[in-house]
Amino acid sequence: MLEAGNTGSRIDHWLQRGRLHRCHPGVFAWGRAELSTEGKLAAALLLAGPGAALASLTALWWQGLLNREPCPIHIATPRRVNSRPGIEIAGRKGLTRHPHNRLPVVPLPEALLAAAPLLSRNALRLVLARAEYERLLDRAALEAVLRSGRPGTPALRAAVDAHLPALAACANEYERDYVLLCERSGLPVPEPNERIGRHRPDMLWREQRLIVEIDGKRAHSTPAQLTADARRQAALERRGFALLRFTAAAVRADPERVAAATRQALAAARSIRQSGPPCGSVISPTTE
Repeated sequence: MLEAGNTGSRIDHWLQRGRLHRCHPGVFAWGRAELSTEGKLAAALLLAGPGAALASLTALWWQGLLNREPCPIHIATPRRVNSRPGIEIAGRKGLTRHPHNRLPVVPLPEALLAAAPLLSRNALRLVLARAEYERLLDRAALEAVLRSGRPGTPALRAAVDAHLPALAACANEYERDYVLLCERSGLPVPEPNERIGRHRPDMLWREQRLIVEIDGKRAHSTPAQLTADARRQAALERRGFALLRFTAAAVRADPERVAAATRQALAAARSIRQSGPPCGSVISPTTE
């Protein structure tokens, strides 16, 4: 503001009149104190100075790879700037950045490396799966970061070695729970939400012609929803698929039973294929 020709007294006058609102030292909001999410991130970047970028969890979230907005805001900067409450600022020499949705972010491998110690193994695997699905992941750049030996490398390497692309195709946490359950139980990992005609079943084993549907309470409880489920099931059965249904609660509360039922259905499907041509669908009971 001073470089634009404003005097200190004019700035003070704007502050007193409520035209300017102090966000951080040297950073002000114009017109009103409340900031949008983008405004808060921009203010944190201005605090960190020229060359700063969103980093770590914040960079992942801003690119749509995390579901929840992290706190604090994570910023990387080539300068020496102290962190403040709600803003974690890390110095990084040779920092490179690129724009995403109008704000600068660090390269994805750098964000992954910084975030790796802050995420669980499966959360980090989900981020990797989403990044690959969105074609944001540069494998060569990721491997270069993994060879750096910097903090976070072991956790990131473990997630890369256990990469599970199917996680990115899951529509919700219950579907992710089921995919991880299959992995833990040594079952073939299904294809989530793959199209069959005009339908997208929750889980598909195409070769075995088996479908699993995960029924949450909200979407599968009203008469209209149950009627739609029955029509969808009938349409898939006419295509020669067997259906197995689990409630979302069962996937979490009784994983051993769900895994056993899935294993049995897969074995039955293999037996039908080996003994001769399919002779209709096998409808398995819902697991409560």
